[in-house]
Amino acid sequence: MSKESEPAAAGMSLEEKIGLMLWCPFYGFHSWYEGPEARIQRRMLSKGLLGGILVKEGELYETATLIHQIQQDIPQPMVVAADLENGMGSLLKEGTHFPSNLAFGATRSGEYGYLAGKIIAEEAAAVGINLIFGPTCSRTGSGLPEGLPPTRSFGERLHLVVRLSVAFIRGVHDGGSLAVPRYFPGTAAVHSGKISGSKWLHYLRKLLVDTELSIYEILSQAGLAALMVDWREMPDLLTGKSMLVLNNRHLLEVFLREVLDFKGVVISPDLSEPDRAKLLDESTLVAAVNAGVDILAGIPEPERAAKMLINAVVQEKIPLSRIDKASERILAFKGKLKKTGSTAIRPEEIDQRVANPANLEVADRVAEDSITLLRDRQNLLPLDPAEHRTLLNLSFAAKSEPDLERPLEEALRKTFDRVITRRIDNQVSPAVLDEAWRETNNADVILCAMFTNMPPEYSAHGFITTHIEFLQRLIKGDTPLIMASFGDPLTISLFPEVDCYLCLYSDCPASQNALAKELFGKLVMPVKGKLPVTLDANFHYGFGLDLTS
Repeated sequence: MSKESEPAAAGMSLEEKIGLMLWCPFYGFHSWYEGPEARIQRRMLSKGLLGGILVKEGELYETATLIHQIQQDIPQPMVVAADLENGMGSLLKEGTHFPSNLAFGATRSGEYGYLAGKIIAEEAAAVGINLIFGPTCSRTGSGLPEGLPPTRSFGERLHLVVRLSVAFIRGVHDGGSLAVPRYFPGTAAVHSGKISGSKWLHYLRKLLVDTELSIYEILSQAGLAALMVDWREMPDLLTGKSMLVLNNRHLLEVFLREVLDFKGVVISPDLSEPDRAKLLDESTLVAAVNAGVDILAGIPEPERAAKMLINAVVQEKIPLSRIDKASERILAFKGKLKKTGSTAIRPEEIDQRVANPANLEVADRVAEDSITLLRDRQNLLPLDPAEHRTLLNLSFAAKSEPDLERPLEEALRKTFDRVITRRIDNQVSPAVLDEAWRETNNADVILCAMFTNMPPEYSAHGFITTHIEFLQRLIKGDTPLIMASFGDPLTISLFPEVDCYLCLYSDCPASQNALAKELFGKLVMPVKGKLPVTLDANFHYGFGLDLTS
């Protein structure tokens, strides 16, 4: 316990201590800020009954202005957290948007991880955000269900995940913020459902102790200030009983604190997400606090949650000592946070620090260096614009999302004489497919842009049968076809006959622009990305063709 936090915690009321443990969602819009939900937040913050806010979305300048207004009205520095794992642009759009973690894994570059973390923290500080949720410290390829998009991981190898996670966290800290890696104890080890047999439990214990938990052991040894726990079920390592991770005391209080010697705060996942509403009932929240969760993040109704926890203490469902210990840790943790959003808002300074040319260039370099060429049987790449003057750009997506492929289309139009673009989502009509098929007769080359990084499917399995059958028909045609995956690289498993296949791992603007450069050999460096995961026997970890001309 911090000596500075001890007297402060001792002088606090029960209501104030529980308030420290609650963070609620925040939206950077004046219309929301004037509403009843925001008014409750401001009142609780001014009375010291709320520990912080979690920025969910907003407009860049509005968000900065509103955070500043709140910070001016409360005496203590406020925790302002946000999920910025892939940059400010992934949350507020106006900021720098980095490719996915899997793209970083394809570059193998710790330098890129460090630079991204530092840039993200510096841009966040300009807006008033001082706590970054990320990186996601999980491995892919273990064969166990994760429930998260594979692009959230740096890759399947332990050393790669550890190296890039540490680099990212170091960058965030050097940028003036704190990072909250997630999701302990490692999403690749999460398993829902019944446990069958002692052999399975033995395997799970070995998987966790030998691999997943070693990531957090290394981070804990580096003096990590906070981490986020998983929200799904997995077997308890002692009993084998399936239970929520955030309710598992053996993992959070015994293993994490005593075995790994973790001294920071344990933060819940964002409880404001729609698929986690079931975690907001009283029994789950009480169990989470008793298990060792110090901070409940994203609580949509903080007054209600505070009353539930106070009543639980009064009824001796939660020991008062548990609340005291959590408040001591939180106060020590807040002492490490930089106070942001307290100075006057200067739009010109935000313009200089957020999405400036130097930051955008780093995102572009990551995207370009991540491109992985898995196949080019007909030596199509790089394309010669003189031979391929008309391009049919078909964007396939699991659901309709306006302007998703606009950066790619705009980049292609700068080179091709004629670009025909068709979006094909799960609501596509037969007439649109027929029209797209007719247009293949007028195209010199077809680009199939596969956008898989969207909820709820997040993977190649999100494509409907109509998509797959139409693509298989295109592949069998005479027009040269290039397939590019802007998400899960496993898309190639659905189309093993495709002649040219590229992995970009992310649908951010930098990745879409990088593909346009790659098609015409305009990259500064040759294509050199390597798979951070194993797809099958033909495309193993580390595979990637070189393209130098």
